Amino acid sequence: MVRTIAALILFLAGTVLSHAQDNPIVARMQAFAEAYNAGDAQAIGGFYTEDGALMPPGGAILSGREAIAAHYARAFGQGVSNLRFKVLEIRQAGPQTAVEIGETRVAAGDSEIDGRYLHVWVLQDGAWMLSRDIYHVIAISK
Repeated sequence: MVRTIAALILFLAGTVLSHAQDNPIVARMQAFAEAYNAGDAQAIGGFYTEDGALMPPGGAILSGREAIAAHYARAFGQGVSNLRFKVLEIRQAGPQTAVEIGETRVAAGDSEIDGRYLHVWVLQDGAWMLSRDIYHVIAISK
């Protein structure tokens, strides 16, 4: 019985929601938002693994840093700015993998776009990198 309880506690500890500001994923998202808000598409591409994939709404899967940076450069060219995000949960999926779910709001001209995302992060050479990124639009408001 004690082993079962101990195993359950360890399992739950690995899947507990994590919102701490000192969480390295939250810190990476803050840095991502800073690059986004600076309009730095190349810096954003650098948050992804070499084989990272971005799955934007209604579009093809974009693979690799260059394709992802180009996607963000187009968005910035169309006036998208001011990313704000809220991490809803982070779950450790193994020693080198974490899954994050969150919500975003960005400005697009006179409108604001609310979205939701799912990130798969992997630990590479001591840094958390985006491996998979899917997002969708929830609402557009003026």
